[in-house]
Amino acid sequence: MTMLKNLPEEVFNLWNNWEIRGMVLLSLFLQTILIIFGSRRKTTRRSWIRILVWSAYLSADMVATVALGNLARSQGDSSGDSSEKASSSIQAFWAPFLLLHLGGPDTITAYSIEDNELWLRHLLGLVVQVGVAFYVFSKSWPSGILAFIAIPMFIVGIVKYAERTWVLWSSCSKSLKNSSIYDFSGSYNRSRISKTPPQDLQENCLLQAYVFSYISKLVMQDLVPDIPSLIRSRKLISKNEADGAFKVVEVELGLIYDMLYTKAPLIYSRAGIILRCISSLLSVTAFITFQVMIDKHDYSTTDIAVTYLLFAAAVFLEFYAFLCLVLSDWTMIWLIDKGGNGLTSATYSQLRKLTRSERWSRSISQYNLISSSFESEPPKCLELLGIDEMMRQMHVNRKDLNVGLQGLIFGHLLKKAEKTKEDLNVCDKNVRSKIIGQRGDGVLEREGLLRDYKWCTTEVEFSRSILVWHLATDTCYRADKDASSEYEASRCLSEYMMYLLVIRPNMLSKGFGDDEACQATLRVLRRLNYQNTLLELRNRESRGYYDEGFQIRWKTEKSVLNGVDKGGEGRGCIILHQYVWKTEKSVLNGVDVLVRQLRSLEPEKRWEMINEVWVEMLAHAAAHCPWKEHTHQLRRGGELLTHVSLLMLHLGLTEQYEYNKSDELFLYLEGVSIPKILLKYEERREYLMAEQKYLRGIAVMSGSSADERLKELEKIVADTERDLERKKREHEREERVLERMLKLEKHEVEQLRSSLTALAPQQGIDSLPRSLPAQTNDQGTGQPPSNNEISLSME
Repeated sequence: MTMLKNLPEEVFNLWNNWEIRGMVLLSLFLQTILIIFGSRRKTTRRSWIRILVWSAYLSADMVATVALGNLARSQGDSSGDSSEKASSSIQAFWAPFLLLHLGGPDTITAYSIEDNELWLRHLLGLVVQVGVAFYVFSKSWPSGILAFIAIPMFIVGIVKYAERTWVLWSSCSKSLKNSSIYDFSGSYNRSRISKTPPQDLQENCLLQAYVFSYISKLVMQDLVPDIPSLIRSRKLISKNEADGAFKVVEVELGLIYDMLYTKAPLIYSRAGIILRCISSLLSVTAFITFQVMIDKHDYSTTDIAVTYLLFAAAVFLEFYAFLCLVLSDWTMIWLIDKGGNGLTSATYSQLRKLTRSERWSRSISQYNLISSSFESEPPKCLELLGIDEMMRQMHVNRKDLNVGLQGLIFGHLLKKAEKTKEDLNVCDKNVRSKIIGQRGDGVLEREGLLRDYKWCTTEVEFSRSILVWHLATDTCYRADKDASSEYEASRCLSEYMMYLLVIRPNMLSKGFGDDEACQATLRVLRRLNYQNTLLELRNRESRGYYDEGFQIRWKTEKSVLNGVDKGGEGRGCIILHQYVWKTEKSVLNGVDVLVRQLRSLEPEKRWEMINEVWVEMLAHAAAHCPWKEHTHQLRRGGELLTHVSLLMLHLGLTEQYEYNKSDELFLYLEGVSIPKILLKYEERREYLMAEQKYLRGIAVMSGSSADERLKELEKIVADTERDLERKKREHEREERVLERMLKLEKHEVEQLRSSLTALAPQQGIDSLPRSLPAQTNDQGTGQPPSNNEISLSME
């Protein structure tokens, strides 16, 4: 304030008159932004919308709190003339509206899921801010009818703030973990979805999504569903076509977003509807009373205008909440579930025409490493400031998710699920873990090519595998000009996985976030001008591994692999490459070899294999991505990886389903079997057969464990002892050889010295050859070799 007093008097008076008004209007403006754009972040990837919502969300509470504090300070000063007192009284009338702003709109209660864990802080804020508003309200009580009009708005403000606090508590991890799998079973049995014919399932995707949301809510908190739920969900999702299955998951993720980031858990309940009716009635009543009972000439025109704006925003907020309630998926689900007559069907049809079909961005992010390598490397100072992450986003493009790509992904996952069902392995977690652990090796093993492609799939880190296959796919795509449109899906998945590696590395696997290999490859590409390398690879004939470079390396380094090459020179070059790949860790060398391997295949087989490899890599990444990362992406427009994760969950391709003894289908009471879980005959039969196979496998392993494991251990110990004994003998033999060589050399030196000493004075140097007959044994002119020399020769 001391600094403000130094300003001109006109500026100082303007600040005093507009300090509270400006704060209240700013709070109203921030609430308007949250109302309009709060739900749009679910359906768009535009950065400016996220930044706008983030800024408004963080500023809204702070501005409303400061405005309440200024109101409390202004009410504490009772001095002044009648006009100042009138202005003070109508400004005190704004306190309930600030409580309403602190309650926030229905479209956003939490910016991120971490905000839900801060519900206790908001509860404390509720107590403090309501106390401050009460203080302001009590100071203005003698101001007549205006104080009575503030009572209903005060109730509405407290209700809104309490709603937000309760929703934050209900969406925190501790509350969500109280969910039970019996919620899924109950909704499955209560709804008409289990009785609906397959041809009608496309129309009832909303109801399917509602049923599946119970399982999703369970697994997102790392809870474990049972095997009967796996069988039911797989059967239900398998009846859909690819487009229908993705539509179900799309609606399901929309319901999960509402549960985590909005007031949906409350406003779509019976208590929420009652509170909505009460708050709407009180708001309209207060507005009409203010319009009729208050003499506008007693107060400042500016204050009256601000009050009208606050009333208009409050009424608009209630009206907008009512529209969201009526036109939401939750209302449509209720109509479908309770439907059956002509009125509800007609109402549902009309509501479907009014709602938008968008529930997420329906776009796939693309990042091409080669295209980004043409740009200059950003300065080091930008990395320190964190701006390099924003610069990476400049190279990201978007593509719409098409039906062909949906069919490719869903068909691949459905085949794996059906294979698990046919083999009766739904109860075996290890089998499911092995299936989702495949990242290209499953396809290659089926084609009989895994032996030659192990080096770039299972025997390398996932990040380097993505890098090599991405660059090789792009090279083959550019080389096959005639088939570019036909194999667009492979390149699309390749660039999407590259986007995840560079922009969203935390989604690939738990604890994964090191892009050192990617950045090193990018620097090499910039240095080598990779465009020329592409031209060279594109025009290169399919020569396998017989080019000059490999032959030179094979001849120079063949000694490293001596005795390993049993499949000819070509197989030996593969082994050499794998050796160099493991030691040098050069991605571009791997790309060179992988391109030649792929180009040696027929085009149709090549691209079919590339498609399957990328889908398997996508499924591997989806299965190992933490659910927390998926929930984060819901507020950024959604990710294809999240949709694939839920499809795999509903198809049973996840480790989170576990068999428990408590999952028995029947409860035996006094010799009578009572079904605990209502399964159909085919579902019950599948479960019992899978359970029998699983328990038989455990029994076989446990029954033969004593003898077989002991024999295995004895065999391992015996093999280890033989190996150690063999190495010991070789070592001793080497020592004996060295010792004999030293003794022989020493003996020869002694013989030479004695001969020179004894014969030199008598016969001279020219008689020396005749004095050493023992040294000419190898020419057959001397004595036979000694035993030591024979042993040394054999060694």
